[in-house]
Amino acid sequence: MKKKNVYRKEDPSINFRLPKELKIQIQEAAISKNQTTSIFLRDHMESFLSGELIENELAKNVEDTFMNSTEFLQLVVWIFIKRNENEYVEGDRIWQDKYISTIKSIDNQLPWELVEEFDKVLLDLMKIKNEKGSFKSYTFSRSDYPYENGFNYNKLEVYLLKTKMKKYVVEIK
Repeated sequence: MKKKNVYRKEDPSINFRLPKELKIQIQEAAISKNQTTSIFLRDHMESFLSGELIENELAKNVEDTFMNSTEFLQLVVWIFIKRNENEYVEGDRIWQDKYISTIKSIDNQLPWELVEEFDKVLLDLMKIKNEKGSFKSYTFSRSDYPYENGFNYNKLEVYLLKTKMKKYVVEIK
């Protein structure tokens, strides 16, 4: 944890002008973080100068790019379709390799608890791919064991609603 500096009135200060709208935005952001405007700005300046701010923004951009990719959106829609229709159909074979590839790239893109959920889907897809014809339905979609063996749709829904994908997510039930 970063050690917080203690500032006194005799410490140097910088004064500058900015548009009224920007000042209001800064004050609202500080209030939302339960900080004074000075602490809020000081923390932002420190993270900017250290490079931490840009590193966080770049990491966020990578996640946003993945979350809004066609491949990820197709996978999510397919998973929700399988929630109600968990039977394996021949059409699934066409997309199988694409879904496998997308799931394998999830590791660094999503929180660990979601990666574990997608691993359940990956396991089913690999079983079907490697043991052609012996599986008739997907076990990840089983709603009778949502927290033991099945995919926890609630975790995915909550995560999607908390991210910038809000505009893409409609209650899918």
